[in-house]
Amino acid sequence: MRFITTGIEKNGKPHPPAELYHRVLFISSYDPIYFTYDAQVRGLEKALYPNGIEYDVVYMYSEARGEASIDLFYDFLKKRLSGAKKYEAILLGDDVALEFAIKYQDELFPKIPMVFFGVNDYQLAKQASENPYITGLYENNYLEETINLAVKLFPERKTLIGLHDHSVAGREDIEVFWSLREKFKDYAFVDLDASLLSQNDLVFLLAELPSDSMLFYMTCYSDKQSNVYSMLARTGTIVRSAKVPIFRNYIGGEGDGILGGIHMNFEEHCENAGNMLVKALKGSVSEIPFVDYTSSSTSVDYSLMKSFNLNFSLLPEGTVFYNKPDSFVDHYGKLFPSLIMLFITLVVFLIYSKLGKTISLSYISELKESQKNLIASQEQLRYQAEYDEVLDVYNRRTITEWLRNTMYEKSIYSVVIIDIDDFKMLNENYGHSMADSILQYLVALLKGMVEEGGWKMARFGGDELLVVIPDEILTMESNIVQMLFAAIRAPIPLGDETLAITASMGASCADGITPPEQHIINAETAMYEAKIRGKNGIVIYDDKMKEKALEEIRIKEKLQSAFDNDGFFMLYQPQIDVQTKQVSGYEALVRMKEPGIYPGQFIPVAERSGWIWKIGRITTELVIKQLAEWRNQGKMLHPVSVNFSSNQLNDHGYVDFVEDLLKKYNIPPQYLEIEITEGLFLEKSALADDIFKRFKNLGIRLLMDDFGTGYSSLGYLTYIPVDVIKLDKSLVDTYLVDGKDSFIKNIIHLMHDLDKDMIIEGVEEEHQFRKLREFGADTIQGYFFSKPIPAAEAIDFQVV
Repeated sequence: MRFITTGIEKNGKPHPPAELYHRVLFISSYDPIYFTYDAQVRGLEKALYPNGIEYDVVYMYSEARGEASIDLFYDFLKKRLSGAKKYEAILLGDDVALEFAIKYQDELFPKIPMVFFGVNDYQLAKQASENPYITGLYENNYLEETINLAVKLFPERKTLIGLHDHSVAGREDIEVFWSLREKFKDYAFVDLDASLLSQNDLVFLLAELPSDSMLFYMTCYSDKQSNVYSMLARTGTIVRSAKVPIFRNYIGGEGDGILGGIHMNFEEHCENAGNMLVKALKGSVSEIPFVDYTSSSTSVDYSLMKSFNLNFSLLPEGTVFYNKPDSFVDHYGKLFPSLIMLFITLVVFLIYSKLGKTISLSYISELKESQKNLIASQEQLRYQAEYDEVLDVYNRRTITEWLRNTMYEKSIYSVVIIDIDDFKMLNENYGHSMADSILQYLVALLKGMVEEGGWKMARFGGDELLVVIPDEILTMESNIVQMLFAAIRAPIPLGDETLAITASMGASCADGITPPEQHIINAETAMYEAKIRGKNGIVIYDDKMKEKALEEIRIKEKLQSAFDNDGFFMLYQPQIDVQTKQVSGYEALVRMKEPGIYPGQFIPVAERSGWIWKIGRITTELVIKQLAEWRNQGKMLHPVSVNFSSNQLNDHGYVDFVEDLLKKYNIPPQYLEIEITEGLFLEKSALADDIFKRFKNLGIRLLMDDFGTGYSSLGYLTYIPVDVIKLDKSLVDTYLVDGKDSFIKNIIHLMHDLDKDMIIEGVEEEHQFRKLREFGADTIQGYFFSKPIPAAEAIDFQVV
């Protein structure tokens, strides 16, 4: 692992300082391809260079490498700072860099002025600014303003979908998103956490967003497999997949399919940070106040406003438009001097002709030259609009329009998306210029096949190529597929060395039914499936993938209906005291009233769709209401546990919801228990810890579900806030047999030593029950005593 350090290359104005007065260090939380980085550099240079300040940059790569890289970065930076080069001040870009600087201030940056910017966590920024050597700027989140704009433009759309990841900025985004529910009470809020989804799942879910929804594309660059995507690549995926209006509260994606949004001006924000640093070098940091506001700007896509037939008068004054057709003046304004000269030349020609004088050959030459320049300018404008200038192939917009206008449902063709494997590593190891050269070399190899076969090729993302192959239905064994792989895998010369690359490909073939544009989405879905299967291969979108997609659509429709029409009910599986054989509690298990749809089908779909929080609330209310009914019937109550998914962590109001229900139905909290999977306890996130603490403060017991399914260390049981351990059925099946059962016995004794109760799940045989009673087990749950049963049977259940 390496941390690139560089003096920034200067292209254009402002020029580097002619005289150098100060040298500072810029610690960037991310990397040079992060979507705000270029704007950060432009802003900083505007402030620093005129004041004789040069700077170096080190990148933490926190988005791609996570917290594990912090210690390595510390070692790297400590060694660098111990060298001859000294810095008079530190610039800190984004939250991770600020947290790092605070942690190691005394050791690495003693009494050195530091200025932060781009920090999303307000409390962190405020706390840091109280340090006498630190000041800076908070990064305003204009999500509320963006939602206000969206609901003005689309008053009939009532579902707001927040797309984010689990990065620091992504978590801040979703917290703000959920906090706005009270201000937009007539709207349904749904969040999609890309960190919990594969790219394949994300593409599918975006394609199936409800027709009355709007998508708010927030910080969202990582997926379930810890892949990190560039802003350009992520935007391309979202725009291609979603059919609903897309808004964004950050810069980036304008003109590429984002309808609009309100965002902070990053360049201005960083210029202000640079000016703060200038002041800090001249005086005292403590005299420079913390700034918690930066101006915003509104931008919209003119062509999308038109296509949605929206009212332009609803936009604020000063709105910036993208993809607005040029007026004659806009389009040809730069040519006016040439046109005027041409006009004057013609007039002079006519006058002299009328007077019988001969125009000189030089005027004729100028006339022809002006005409040639006009034609060349028109061609250049057309080229820039239709082509990717780096690779000299169609851009995404052009290939999409060509496919839409050329191919029909009955046409025969295949769409292939090619994605270079681990392209980000090429950028990091060889630099962006070399990575572009590698792409250019690959495209040059492919162009021969493209031209010979009459295909079309386009750059569809940062490292994605799209190829349309007319008159061919590809298979895994097609010669064309083998030719494509041969070209991609051919060694690429790099000076005295060669480089071998691989790619993942997805293909979708015409079937006489699917619209042309859907084949792009299908090909991308197949390409991500190829990534999941190990990369360096191709997947062709087939009937099985279609059936899976159609089945998921069917289940989603049923879930939507169930949400709207009381479509869920609960079953209760009794938990039996081993010694007394009396019921000691129940686990509540949700079912759909729709016949033929089982939990193993609808729960995963709800998880992927961001709807599990709805199911969580519905099941909790059903259970608490049932406890109240049993009490009113004079029945003896026992604790009932409900399941809590990791995706419910984003439902920030859930604990308040539970507390309100317990008060409403007058149910003591000891009768409700929360089952949480082992992995969620071990995440040790601040959000999870806070929720666990609040449950405990309410008097609600926490149960660890699925114990033993993924973690070998038992040491964590001494500190996590769990009351009851549920031993997973897989361990019972594996170890509760002759010769191995001492393992189960030892676990039971260990839990008792730790003062934890234990429920053994999945007990189905009498010999298992006898062994567990002999080992001193507390409670048993399983089909040996009872399957999950309706509430009326469960409350009167007795072991025969």
